[in-house]
Amino acid sequence: MCGAKIMELEYHGRNPGTAPLLAGVYDADKLYELARNPAPAARADLARVVAAILEKGVSPRESELVADVLIGLMRQAEKDLRQALSEQLSVMDNVPLRLVLQLANDDIEIARPVLMQSTVLGDMDLIYIIKSKPASYWQAIATRQALGDQVINILVETRDFDTAVALAENEGITLTERAITVLSDLAQGHDALAAPLLRRDETTPDVAAQLYNFVGQQIKQFILQNYDVDTGAILRAVDRTVQEFSVEVKSDETMCPEGYMVRAAEELMEKELLTVKLMLETLRCGHLRSFIAQFSVFTGLPSKTVGELLRQSHGQGLAVICKAFGVAKHDFVSLFMLTNRVRSMGATVDLKDMTRAIGYYNRISEHMAEEILNTSIRVQNHVH
Repeated sequence: MCGAKIMELEYHGRNPGTAPLLAGVYDADKLYELARNPAPAARADLARVVAAILEKGVSPRESELVADVLIGLMRQAEKDLRQALSEQLSVMDNVPLRLVLQLANDDIEIARPVLMQSTVLGDMDLIYIIKSKPASYWQAIATRQALGDQVINILVETRDFDTAVALAENEGITLTERAITVLSDLAQGHDALAAPLLRRDETTPDVAAQLYNFVGQQIKQFILQNYDVDTGAILRAVDRTVQEFSVEVKSDETMCPEGYMVRAAEELMEKELLTVKLMLETLRCGHLRSFIAQFSVFTGLPSKTVGELLRQSHGQGLAVICKAFGVAKHDFVSLFMLTNRVRSMGATVDLKDMTRAIGYYNRISEHMAEEILNTSIRVQNHVH
């Protein structure tokens, strides 16, 4: 069979334009010898020949002929060589599909690189592999930087925990509504899945509150079982945290921090621990009112003023404050994105608003920002 393919390649090779391209597969005996030879030099030569052939532009007919020969070679190659070829071919987008499928259905150590990266595999190819292969293949596919909705839904329906964690941690994809529902069910009682799921933009406030409430119960149970101390204050703190996370942003009242939040922020400030990094972590954990308390103490602005600034869609007020207090640009962008639920009531970040906010931050000088801030404080003091 392979001999016939080589003869057909030789026929195509009589064309001066294709002869140099296909020269690497003419000597079948030599290539098969390389495939069977365990010496590193021989394997390097074979990998080089395969890559050189596939990096060239070939016609569809030539591509099929090359695929036949290379599949025959790989069937005789040692396992570690097939793995090396899989890693090399996984990042190439002009590899014949049959060749990639041959690798994708090999042992998982060989299949993993193409399952994780190859753009040659389409949704139907991936679905077939999910249906016909065990969990280790699903987990590799779940890390791909591009996945169609149907593939995502089929992956979550496997209800394999490691596949679920891989999907939740995959920042290159957008999880479907069905995926969020299934993953949130699987995450109850499992911080390894709950934590990355809580950080995702697709996770709705209702799902986040349900997850966080469950995690809160787990924490309280752990405290009761493991600490022989007066746990009342600790348990109340857990309850407050869960309650705060569950609050929807509907009015200024729901954004107003409670006294204990302000006192906690003041203690952090006194100990010189109230940093931008800490405030960002507070936001990432979903604690909006605690953040407002911290930002208010950090800037010296009333919490109500901070809430009004966060509601501005253009982000100019936040840009002024950040510039006046020396907050770095990347931290300003993070603050703007993480407080988006205040402005948009749960909608995604508006690219135009973000562009305007960043543009304003870039244009205003630190000195001008300080002047605007001081003027605003003087006006507020005069009013009060």
